[in-house]
Amino acid sequence: MALVTGANQGIGAATAVALAACGVAVLLAYKRLDPAEHAGDPAFPEAYGRLRARDAQEVVTRIRREGGRAEHVEADLAGADAVGGLFDRAEAAFGPVEILVNNASGWLADTFLPDARDRFGRALRPVDADSHDRQFAVDVRAPALLIAEFARRHVRRGAT
Repeated sequence: MALVTGANQGIGAATAVALAACGVAVLLAYKRLDPAEHAGDPAFPEAYGRLRARDAQEVVTRIRREGGRAEHVEADLAGADAVGGLFDRAEAAFGPVEILVNNASGWLADTFLPDARDRFGRALRPVDADSHDRQFAVDVRAPALLIAEFARRHVRRGAT
């Protein structure tokens, strides 16, 4: 069984669908973003906001329609306490996690450069402590904690 983070849209959703097509049961983890938080911010186009605001039910429905097994759960990976719960949920639904896909990102439109816009014309803001902490909590700390939990459970069950 696989645990895929950031799986409500984009690469994470495509990965979950591909794994399920290979016969792997999948737990799709995601965090919805409230588009109202970024209303009028050109760094968050309306279409992107809609994608990030939805849950993973549409992806789960597609997987099930094609004969696969899938469940979804919302989890904020910026909180270190989310990790154990994801593995517990996966194991309760499908058994031990054998594949871990760290796809979630806490991306924010910030920069170290003085530029006000990126190459696509999206507005940028300077990196600050809050944006740094959010980005690194989701993109660095969460994958490290997920890998550590994956390894602990793998060793504990005597898997090879």
